[in-house]
Parts: sequence; structure tokens; C-alpha cells
Amino acid sequence: MLLRGRTVLGLMAGAAVVACALTIGAMSMTKEGSLRLFSGAEAEAGHAPSGAPPAPNTGEGRRLSPTELAKLNKALELIENKSLQPMNRDRLLDGAIKGMVAAIGDPYSDYIPSKEADKYTDKLRGTFSGIGAKLDQDGDEFVVTDLMKDSPAERAGLQTKDVLVSVNGQSLRGLSLGEAIAKVRGPKGTKAKLIVRRPGADGLLHLELVREQLDYKTVGSELGPDGVGKLWISSFTFDTADRVSQELAKLEAGGMKALVLDVRHNPGGVLTSVLDVASLFVPKGKTVVVYASADGVQQPETAKGDPGAGKPYPIVVLIDKGTASAAEILAGALRQTIGATLVGETTYGKGTVQISYEELGDGSLMKLTVSKWLLPDGTSIDRQGVKPDAAVAQPDYFAATRLPRGQDLKPDQTGEDVRNLQLLLAGAGCPADREDGYYSEGTRDAVARFQRAAGLPETGIADDATAERLEAASFEAVRDPDHDSQWKEAQARALQAAAAASGS
Repeated sequence: MLLRGRTVLGLMAGAAVVACALTIGAMSMTKEGSLRLFSGAEAEAGHAPSGAPPAPNTGEGRRLSPTELAKLNKALELIENKSLQPMNRDRLLDGAIKGMVAAIGDPYSDYIPSKEADKYTDKLRGTFSGIGAKLDQDGDEFVVTDLMKDSPAERAGLQTKDVLVSVNGQSLRGLSLGEAIAKVRGPKGTKAKLIVRRPGADGLLHLELVREQLDYKTVGSELGPDGVGKLWISSFTFDTADRVSQELAKLEAGGMKALVLDVRHNPGGVLTSVLDVASLFVPKGKTVVVYASADGVQQPETAKGDPGAGKPYPIVVLIDKGTASAAEILAGALRQTIGATLVGETTYGKGTVQISYEELGDGSLMKLTVSKWLLPDGTSIDRQGVKPDAAVAQPDYFAATRLPRGQDLKPDQTGEDVRNLQLLLAGAGCPADREDGYYSEGTRDAVARFQRAAGLPETGIADDATAERLEAASFEAVRDPDHDSQWKEAQARALQAAAAASGS
């Protein structure tokens, strides 16, 4: 059945990234651009699209017995008549269904109330409605850290380091980052009236923006002077294969000799999308993934490219512990079908497939795990991950995070905040004498060295001003490819393979 565009069809990992990484099956895009979800009955009848896993055939559905139904009604009656708290029947019903799904004990099965549908639809489409500004939380403040080109935010004059104070008259103080982002986003065409505090400006700024439909940048590429192309995929949405094809065409037109495909931190996404991406590299007819149902039935899914498809250049795939689900399918398939080399860390290990069913009558969804997926040779990676051919760990400071604000870190203190400070110092080029979370004299000296280089008072104490400058320096080092050990190894192997292929 065709569903309205606002209807959500499945889930893709969000902020929790790997913990809730998904592979979504039994869905497709119509010619008109609408999303199509196949109900359980359609999937069982064989009407699911190519690339969808076999849905379990459970026969006659079981309904609640009179005794079970009476128990639920009695629970509702007790809550309604005895609870001190006011009752909302919709919330109670949603909670009851969510509890049933949670009782399955599967971390990937879930119930999604209808009112939460839009945010998941946005993820699957690779779009969202908002102003085009990236926010980070700094204590109780929400700071603009990046702006999308030609977005409402950029056109209105919003700048990086601006602090959002309120949206449409509602203060952001006390909110989580997710809650603040939800306030900024909204339906296309609606207004977002922002009050902004800009460092160095007198008074507050008042900006009025109109929200637009914007695209997530899930694919990008660059070609180095050595002929090694780098193509990164951050998630698999419905249009990812088209975007990958466009980026590949640019790299190949530039004379690419070898490709490094980066799927680090990629939590997965739409199953049909990753199959289409794999078909850009894998010759037609070769197995990309195998679905295995609960009753042991296996269904291979093959590449849909041209019979002679395949690339003349070597391919290296970058993976890490944040590579999950559909991204693991791609990495494993490319190694087993075309001999791609995997570099980095063992992946997350999420080898199951979910289908979202819209059969509850109100636009809500029930997402259930229906099958496992296997590599082309029949290997399961669930809870094991895909191991790299070349294991390479990143420097420890790649794991550093922001320091707390409003509390100075001083000598003789201990804890995770101090260890994080020590990691940041290493990233900024002023390593301490230890990284175990104890604020030693060597740590104080390292802080003072950094303060001197940054033009700050040399106190040896990590105050807010030091934290801000230190984070900027360390995070800049993380973004520098010369500090990316995994990328450097992948680049070297790509060059070696290109030289071997050319006979030089």
C-alpha cells in the first residue's frame, strides 16, 4: 500500500549510533517519490521488494484471550481510579505496547508512537526540516559550531560560536542537546525566531528564519595528488547509492588510481541502499548478502550491476568499532567478492534485519527483528563483527571529549575529567607525563606550556578559557589526516596495490 510521505517506515540509528544500529528491510521508494512500506501480510505473500529479507510466516495471529484482556482492562481501571497522577490514555496504551516489545528481549525491536514518526522519516530520506545550523552543548549553553552552505541560518547571518538563547520565545536553558535541536527544527515553511548571544557583541541579536527541507550530507569524496581517492559514507539512506555513484564518477574522471572507502562511524541504514551501493563495485550475479530466517531458510541476495561490472582499481575499506549493520554488509561483501582490503578495527557486530510494520491503525510502527544476515560465504558476524586485514588503532587522544565548564581542574585531583584533560593535551602537542587521571606536576607543567603557547595566563590550572582553546587545538589535530593512523595505513596499502596492479 502507498503511504503518505509523513508516515515513517523504519528506523535508522541516531545519536546513540552503534547501540541502536539498524538494517531496515521490506521498504522501497515509489516512482512518485513516496515511501512504501510492505505490511506483514504483503511480505509473507512475497510482495516485498528485491533486497528485502524473508518475513516469518506465523500463520493465524494470536489474540488476547478473555482472561488476558480482562487483566489488561483491570490494570487500566486501577490506574484510572487509584493513581495519584493524572492519566493520559494514549500514553498508557503506547507504554503498554512498548513494554510488550521490550519483553521480547531484543535490543533492535521497538515500538514507535505515531507522533514520533517524522524524525525517523527524515533520517531514512536523508533530509530534515530546519535552519541548517549544527549545535553543540557547552555546559548550559548551545553553541553554533557549523553552518550548511546556503541554508536559512547562513542567509540570516548566524555565525559559528553564536550562542542560541531561545527559539520562538522558549528558553533553551536546562534542555538536553536533543531537546534544543528539536526546538530549532520544525515543519518546512514555519518560522524560527531566534535570540542569539554573539561573543564580543553588545546586547542580544534577534533573527527570524524560515525553516526549509535540507539534505544530510551522507556521502563525500576527495582525490589526493597521489591518485588515491577517498570516499566516505556516514549512513545509508534511500539516495545514498545515487550520491556514491556521482562521487565515484568525479573521482574516476580525475584519474583515480585506487579507492579508500571510509565507512567508519557508519551505523547502517536502509538495506536496499547498501545493496545498490555494493552493486556499483560487485559484478552482477555475485552474492552480496545472505538472509537466514528463524526456521533455517537461507536466501542469497546478489549484485544487480552490469554483467561485467567491477572496478579496474584496487579498493581499501576503512572500518572501526562504530561500523555497524548495513555498513558491515558492504565491508564484508567487498572483501569476499572483489578482494577489497579492510583496515582499522573490528566492527560492531550487528547481524540482524528488522522490518517495520504499520498495522496498528494510527501511523505508529512496530519494528521487529525478522532474520539474520550472513556474509556471502555464510559467515555470521552477529556479536562478533568483521575483523580487518590490517588492525590499526587510533591515538588515544582521538577518544577525548569536551571538558566540563565552571569547575577548574587542579594539581592532585583525580578522575575521568583529569584523564580527558591529559588526552586533550596530547592531541594539542603538549603531552603530560601520564594519562591515568591523576593531575601530577607533569600535567600542571603541560597545561602551563599550552597556556604559554596559546597566549593565556600560565597558571597550570585548566580553567574554562584553557579548556576552550585546548579542545579546539586537540580536535583540530583529530581532523588532520596526517594524525589519522587508520587513514595513513589505508592510503599506503592503496598505493601499494595500485603499483602492483600497474606492474611498477
